[in-house]
Amino acid sequence: MKKIITLFVLVAMSLSFSYCSDDDDDSTPVTEANIAKKWYYVSYEVNGQTIPYENSECARDYIKFISGGTFEEYLVMSCDPLVAETVNGTWSLSGNTITLTFEGDEPTSATISSLTETTMQATDQWDFDDNGTEETVKINFSTQ
Repeated sequence: MKKIITLFVLVAMSLSFSYCSDDDDDSTPVTEANIAKKWYYVSYEVNGQTIPYENSECARDYIKFISGGTFEEYLVMSCDPLVAETVNGTWSLSGNTITLTFEGDEPTSATISSLTETTMQATDQWDFDDNGTEETVKINFSTQ
């Protein structure tokens, strides 16, 4: 009887392990609810290089996506005294494509290439280094 119970336990354990995924990557579905929060700028990835985002020593720049399709971008201009600029606009999501419209500007779109509970990466194309050629730029964000 012990052999049957042991065999049953081993079979049950092997079945439970076969249903576990080896590629658990903590990814989060790209939905409005999962994006609607404050995201701090962390870094850019361009031409195989990671370039840290240059935050001020007194405060960090961020973009805050608000449910319902509005956002505010907070940019520190100086520290003593603290002067910051807040730019507002609208945003929408279609699949993995996020479209932002800053006040008075044309809409711009990027692809959400990675999203977890605390990190987001958006991929876009623009002339990052002002050399006349568009580069693929990955913008990394964090909620912390």
